[in-house]
Amino acid sequence: MADQSMQELEHATQIVLAPPNIVTSEQRHAAEAVILSFRKTKLPYNTCKFILENTKSDYVLFQTATTLKEAIVREWNLLSADDIESLRSFLLRYITKHISLQSYVREQILQTVAVILKRGTLDPKGSGCENMFTDVTSLISSGNVTMQLVACSMLTSLLNEYSSSSRTSNAGFTWEFHNRCKRTFETSNLKKVFLFCLQVLNEIDGQPTPLTREAIAVLNRVLSITEQVLSWEFTPKNLMRRRIGLFETNTYVTLKPNEAWRDTLLDRNILQLFFKIHEKARFNSEMAHHSIQCLGQLASLNGSIFVNDEARTQYLQSFLDGFLHLLASIDLQDFENLGVATTFKNLLMMFPLPCFLALPDTHFQALVDHMTRLTCHMGRLAAMEEALHKDDTIYMEGYEKMLETWMQLISDVKSLPEGALKPQASQIFNSYLQCHISPPDGIRSQNCAEAGVDDEEIDELDQDDRDKFSDQLCCIGALARVIPEHSIPLLAKVLEERVSRLNGQLQRLQQQRESLGSLEASFDTSILNILHEDLHWLILVAAHVLTEEAEGETPMIPADIMAYSISNSKNVDIQTTLKVLSSPGERVDDIPGSQTTDGVVRLISAVFRLCEVETRAVNAQLTDCVSPQVGSSTMWFLKRWVLSYLLPDENYYNQSNTDLMSGYQCHNNNGHPMSMALQSAFGRDTEGAQWTINFLIQKVICNITTWSSEDHLLVDSLKVLVALLKNGSKSVFVVKCNLMWDLARLEASNKPPISLLSPSARRLLLKALIMAGSGFKDTSVKEEFWKIILQSIHDRFYGLLCQENFTKICQSTEVRESVCCLLESLLGIAQGTRVDNMERLFLYLSPFMAENVKLIDVYHEYETIVSLILELLSEVVQRHLCYLGETNSKKLYDICLSAIQMYSKHNTGKRTIDTSEDEENKFHDILIVMELLTNLLSKDFLDFGPPEETPHTNGQVEGADVVMYGLNMLVPLMSAELLKFPSLCSQYFKLLTFLTDIHPEKFTSLPENLFKALVASIEHGLTAFGPDITKMCLEIITSLATHVFESNLTGSVLHTTMSHFLKLVFHMLLLESFDMDLIETASTALFCLICCHQDQYRELVNQLLQSQIEEQYKQRLLVAFNNLTPPTLTMTINRQSKIAFMQNFDQFLVNVRGFLCIK
Repeated sequence: MADQSMQELEHATQIVLAPPNIVTSEQRHAAEAVILSFRKTKLPYNTCKFILENTKSDYVLFQTATTLKEAIVREWNLLSADDIESLRSFLLRYITKHISLQSYVREQILQTVAVILKRGTLDPKGSGCENMFTDVTSLISSGNVTMQLVACSMLTSLLNEYSSSSRTSNAGFTWEFHNRCKRTFETSNLKKVFLFCLQVLNEIDGQPTPLTREAIAVLNRVLSITEQVLSWEFTPKNLMRRRIGLFETNTYVTLKPNEAWRDTLLDRNILQLFFKIHEKARFNSEMAHHSIQCLGQLASLNGSIFVNDEARTQYLQSFLDGFLHLLASIDLQDFENLGVATTFKNLLMMFPLPCFLALPDTHFQALVDHMTRLTCHMGRLAAMEEALHKDDTIYMEGYEKMLETWMQLISDVKSLPEGALKPQASQIFNSYLQCHISPPDGIRSQNCAEAGVDDEEIDELDQDDRDKFSDQLCCIGALARVIPEHSIPLLAKVLEERVSRLNGQLQRLQQQRESLGSLEASFDTSILNILHEDLHWLILVAAHVLTEEAEGETPMIPADIMAYSISNSKNVDIQTTLKVLSSPGERVDDIPGSQTTDGVVRLISAVFRLCEVETRAVNAQLTDCVSPQVGSSTMWFLKRWVLSYLLPDENYYNQSNTDLMSGYQCHNNNGHPMSMALQSAFGRDTEGAQWTINFLIQKVICNITTWSSEDHLLVDSLKVLVALLKNGSKSVFVVKCNLMWDLARLEASNKPPISLLSPSARRLLLKALIMAGSGFKDTSVKEEFWKIILQSIHDRFYGLLCQENFTKICQSTEVRESVCCLLESLLGIAQGTRVDNMERLFLYLSPFMAENVKLIDVYHEYETIVSLILELLSEVVQRHLCYLGETNSKKLYDICLSAIQMYSKHNTGKRTIDTSEDEENKFHDILIVMELLTNLLSKDFLDFGPPEETPHTNGQVEGADVVMYGLNMLVPLMSAELLKFPSLCSQYFKLLTFLTDIHPEKFTSLPENLFKALVASIEHGLTAFGPDITKMCLEIITSLATHVFESNLTGSVLHTTMSHFLKLVFHMLLLESFDMDLIETASTALFCLICCHQDQYRELVNQLLQSQIEEQYKQRLLVAFNNLTPPTLTMTINRQSKIAFMQNFDQFLVNVRGFLCIK
């Protein structure tokens, strides 16, 4: 019988593994059925033993081991303790006898042994792991390397199985069983595994260097096991609610054992052993990885293992003794850098600064000195790595981790003695600067010379440096602000020198061209290229030193910069500072008393000097010698700088006097924290600020007229203009500059270069000009300014559309481009909307939007034009609707409905999905329609419009009507394939969430096909697209269920649908993997569904109770359900009941989710 089973399996295996051209699909399925049938055999143990000892097929061996693993779990209660121990012993003997097994077969057999041990952990029939450890000890002491490696594989399988993570076998155990086994293993056996590893490591430490091949093989495996133990996610005494039922492993696990590990991990000798082992292991990259990971985990030790801060400090000192000795005695190899950086980071994250300060002074000093040395070292090699465009970026990863560690340290800089980190910050800043500029100040050219890669090819592939290295630059900027007295003068000096050299080079080139009598003559520009790269990086660094990221906050001058400027005020001459600022055409050193210039203003003026050099080069027809990249970086700098420094609101600084200047003894006598130099140069109502505004606008106009083909540079330039006008109180000062009128007339002319602007640049220009108009206080002046821009666009738009032959010429490329250009201009106007210009702009834009509906019909085959029209509507709705009165709101609704009807006419039933194309771009118009529909709902929950004197009668188009019409068109398009695109998916469910929240009644009268499609998409969204979409789907269900309950829609289609969702949500929350962060939203959805279908809920509860085989689980579940909906809970949808249910449900999941989730 056993022999026959073996032959059947071998024959089936041959078919399964055969190439597809040899066997048919039916034969393969039949063979797979034979294997699956064998795996379900009852009591297959003797048959399996026979097959293991006789077959020659590796695949049959693997399937036999799998059969044993599944059978032992399935039939555990049928087997005696002797049967189980006999099988375990047989499998281990089999492994040691058959040393030539394929690794995947060996691992499967060992996993079977581990499952046997785990199943017996909480059962009297289980023999525990003692026999396993005896076998392992015997194999290790055998002296046979093969047997020793088998022993290591046993321990690895054991650790994987008990980890209760993604490595755990799918054996059908409850999460609670897995967790109890893991806790038991942690208590009884994990430390034994660690002590066993320490024993082997001690023995290897006693062996002479270099190690034998056999010793290296064993050491590598033992270090791997040790790393797994030290990376173990110990079970906390009180489990976090969100972890219950999850089999996932955290990506970042610190070493947090319990008190039982004190005698081992706090032993100074153990720590020293690991450092000595690393010295032996570090010459083999694989071993070094495991070894340095062990050190990194030991550096993260935390938790109850430390009795008090004194114990924590003692451990830290012991660790640092070994770590600092190691760093002082070796030169790191490339594969050690990332591990060492991780160790530094873990130390600074897990041990509070007072622990470091409690150490002998030499320890902390040595630590920061080594950190400094290695940060600079990794930074230099990372720069080389980047220059050579290597795929492997180990130095860059290590360098960025070291910078993160410095961020951790300087965040607590106030706890350190004054000036404690200044020398280190100076070294790191200097090193970074050197790596990014050319000799004699820097070392960058050496890297570039060795790169040998085509620069144009790289430029096409790489993202912009400001984005690619933003985190790195932020860290360098923060370090530079620790030492502003060093970093700012240094940056100013180097930047001034490079700008001066650039100016000199350009003058020489101009002279050479003039001497040759040709402006087209070309020369060697290698020196210019080097200077441009230097300037590019100096500008990026200066931007991050002088400004901070202010996402969602008001940009302000960083406190350290302000303090530095104030602290130097005694040595600063305001008039000289203003002279340096306002003389960008002169060398700073030629200005008398320039050494008394404020340092911050001097650095900013160096950037202005660069702008001036570029402008003069353009005027001298040397445009081909100017770098667009440097120009772009400069304008990006100026945008950031304008938002923080130019025309600052001094009230912000007055209000945050103490916070802003904390850590600095630099308040003036009045306690006024605004630097006088910065106030005089850039403050409101100052000549310095007005000169700066004129200078910046002049530079923007110069860039517009010069660089029409450099979109990146133009966009950055126009963002400076928008930044100047963004704040209404600032724009008042900006419009005093007459150049704004010149710019408006330039745009109105619509001649080159304005006519050559890219779409994004055109939008920004119109947005800025509209915002500028709002800055005029005099209404007549404001209208005059706007008329220049708005009349020009009006005339061009109607001049084009009202041509008699428009229907004939409309499809020509030239006309289509003109239409796109006009639509982009209108979009810019819409984006320039502010509360104070809204009424005027809506009046202006309304006729265009009405005309655009006709254009959808004309250009329905051109998605670009259709998308622009829809985007314009969406922008106007988003920015205007909430502020419109009833009459104008209806007007806008009518236009939107007409547009969607026209769009629907040309798209419904005509869209196909071709996954070979870039679908997310191809379906951009659908995304915009969804955004438009979502924006149309905004007035229903946020209405700032004026009250109407005469209310309108019924029969008017409502926003919800437009949305429902659009939804009727959209939903059939939203297939499962299309929902895979994140932006489309998110916007679709956001729209449904808003609609069901505001108008759930609309879902009671939908066409059957539309309703079914909606329900299917919501059901799919519950589990298919991640937690954000799941949350929105649950909110949609909550809104619909609430409407069904409150409107008493019993028996309706919507009521029946809620029955379907009750079953889905019930199973999802109780039996499937679920993100516990969504508990509030999920419990509310479940409660509302239960209120709608209380009888069905009881049926689901009974079904779940009956499915429980073990009586203890059934009883626990019954009690938990009774506590979930006690008699005191009112099954009515109101705030009080929802909160009570949520609290009950939270405890319910803690009590039962552990045994309902199975793996």
